Amino acid sequence: MEKEVFDKEQTHLTGTYNKLLNIEKNLKEQISALNEKAVDDKNDIRDNIRFDYADIETTMETLAEIEVWNRYIDTYNVESSSLGKRLATVEKLLESPYFAKISVQFDGEDESEDYYIGRAAISENGYDQLVVDWRSPIAEVYYNQENGRTQYTVEDRVIPVNLKLRRQFDIDKNELKAYFDTQIAIEDPMLLASLSQTRSDKMQAITATIQKEQNAVIRYPEVSTLLVNGIAGSGKTSVLLQRIAYLFFQKRNSLRPDQVCLITPNPIFRDYIDNVLPDLGETNPVTLTWKEFAEHVDIPFASGEYDYTEASALEKIHEELPELKLTAQDFFDIKQKDKVVLSKNDVFNVVKRFSKFPPGVRLIQTVADELENVAKNAMRNIDTGSDDDEETEVNSRSERGEENRLENDFGGALSCIRHCGFVNVTHIAQRILGSRKITAAEWFFTRMELTGVCDRNMRYVMIDEVQDYTRAQLMVFRKYFPNARFMLLGDEFQAIREGTVSFSEIKEMFSQDKKSFAELPLLTSYRSSPEVTEMFASILPEEKKMLVSSVQRPGEKTIVKALGSDEDLKKELVKLCDEYGKKDGLTAVICRNAGNLERISEALGKDCPPVISENCSLPERGAFFIELKYAKGLEFDHVILPDADDISYPDDEIGRHCLYTAMSRATQHLAVLAKGKTAGIL
Repeated sequence: MEKEVFDKEQTHLTGTYNKLLNIEKNLKEQISALNEKAVDDKNDIRDNIRFDYADIETTMETLAEIEVWNRYIDTYNVESSSLGKRLATVEKLLESPYFAKISVQFDGEDESEDYYIGRAAISENGYDQLVVDWRSPIAEVYYNQENGRTQYTVEDRVIPVNLKLRRQFDIDKNELKAYFDTQIAIEDPMLLASLSQTRSDKMQAITATIQKEQNAVIRYPEVSTLLVNGIAGSGKTSVLLQRIAYLFFQKRNSLRPDQVCLITPNPIFRDYIDNVLPDLGETNPVTLTWKEFAEHVDIPFASGEYDYTEASALEKIHEELPELKLTAQDFFDIKQKDKVVLSKNDVFNVVKRFSKFPPGVRLIQTVADELENVAKNAMRNIDTGSDDDEETEVNSRSERGEENRLENDFGGALSCIRHCGFVNVTHIAQRILGSRKITAAEWFFTRMELTGVCDRNMRYVMIDEVQDYTRAQLMVFRKYFPNARFMLLGDEFQAIREGTVSFSEIKEMFSQDKKSFAELPLLTSYRSSPEVTEMFASILPEEKKMLVSSVQRPGEKTIVKALGSDEDLKKELVKLCDEYGKKDGLTAVICRNAGNLERISEALGKDCPPVISENCSLPERGAFFIELKYAKGLEFDHVILPDADDISYPDDEIGRHCLYTAMSRATQHLAVLAKGKTAGIL
């Protein structure tokens, strides 16, 4: 029976693969024919169009003819882009046409219907689908992992079905290697096979092995804020990227990549995840670190990797700004290059005319509108002086021509006014806070309070490793993206520095305005072996520890060693790097801080593996040194901690969080080393 099923599925796979090959061939022929026609039309344009600008009438005819040809070109571009995307989809499916099959019986029907699920949808005739997209409504039945009576939802309409079969495939191109009929996640053969694979320098999509608790997050109904609280290795980042892909699919006619912003911990992490969405046929969204965000919004001074602003400072700015008595020193001169168009006193005189408004958006925007009129009058005087003949010449110009001249000659000054560059944000923030030193978050929050600058285009903001941000930073994000829905992912036990936001603060902060808020847990570790999971879970509070589980098969025991001297530590480290280096996958030597990394790597000398810094990409294989703060969110087959002593990992909250974070990077092998005694929290 099993061979019969195997042969039947292989026959179906072969048929599907051949159909995909035919679709690929037809698409390439269509693209080739379209390109040939485009070349012919381009030659026609070159040979026949006349660029005649002799008079107004012929100029208008020439421009109309150019516009007609532009429309033809636009049509070619749209059609070429559509065919190119479809071809890219087919080429991806040819690598593995699908990964699952479901047989469902609809109410009132006697026969079951089969659906094959893959990374993307494809059909021969535009109607009958060879493969359905994993994000389609009916695919939800597969991820529910429950045979028998179940349901899925289409546009708020619940459709009950009877799931007769849930089958998984291991496929390479047109070859069926194996199939599995299963419904329980922990017995999922494809999941276990996937987890046993070695890690590379890039994150892989988990589409074929999404588990039930992960699927609940990916397909969760829209809320203003979705907080995902997951243990180390539970797939938070993978789930985040799959949800972005799911949103793009659900809103394919209305959601653009530039309307989704992903805030990531550091450039190494961004590079690590940058191929997941393209592999699913989607474009990466706007992706920024905090430092890059600060540059993006034009904060005029450097912002480091972290911002230690106290939330109370931003609350003080919000409360006290409306009561502030403005002075001329709260403004800048408005200049065109080095020439002053309006002085700060001129600006302040305009501000005083609207003193009925308190300092804030309404005042500054009203002042900006008035300043533009005042400035334009000043610009005319700068250009014409008081000569009567010149003034007559100015008055004889058309109003439109005069406006264009002012834009050309004084564009810098006008831009300064329109972007509220005349406001001395730093001085105002210093006055409110009573401090000369102003942080990036304080400066930008003050600017938003004064000018209303924000991004109303952004519809989704996703913040990974949210436990690494301060409450003040989250306040900045919320204010700058007022129309966005937020998805926040993290693990409160991976907060590795002082002053960051707690999950209770996140809940209070994002639910206080009575907008919809939901929190979902992820408590299964898919990353690490049971031995590694047990090791890092031992640091968790007892009530959390009891909830943590691993689905991986048993692996090798973790190594915990206290070495007597620096030389002994060096020998053990070199030995382990060599031992793990002979295995497949990546070996990360994770140091608690930059000082430890420098000291230990220098001691190794010529035996030291490469060091990965902030702007580096991970190597494709072998061992390397990396600081803990850059290892966050990443995973490696083999992990060595060479500085696991009480100094690096003290028995306090941050020390426990750091050790938990460092150990949980490992999937297969974990070695914990220390000179002298190992950390007491072990």
